Amino acid sequence: MTERGRGRLAVTTMFARIGVMRALNRHFVPEFNPKGKETALRPAQAEERSMSVFVYVNTAKQIGDVEHLKIFETEDAAKDWLDENDPEGVAFEYEVLGSATGSREAAD
Repeated sequence: MTERGRGRLAVTTMFARIGVMRALNRHFVPEFNPKGKETALRPAQAEERSMSVFVYVNTAKQIGDVEHLKIFETEDAAKDWLDENDPEGVAFEYEVLGSATGSREAAD
């Protein structure tokens, strides 16, 4: 893989991670916490919400191409994008494993 190919793969991976993190935190409402030690999102609240993302794969593009994967945080966002860009395309819903408040090791 060339230097340019590795760079594109890194950028695509970064955008995928950003999309997943935005989807994970889409219902998060920051609260003022005067103690500063407690989290604004309590574990019970984190367990109540289901977390999923909608993934579209453009098979005409190579892995690592910026246009290869699209990740949407809502079904409406996926439908709007598909209507405009690929009317015959499909975005599949995937459950996000782990929790927004958990550590990375807990999700692995």
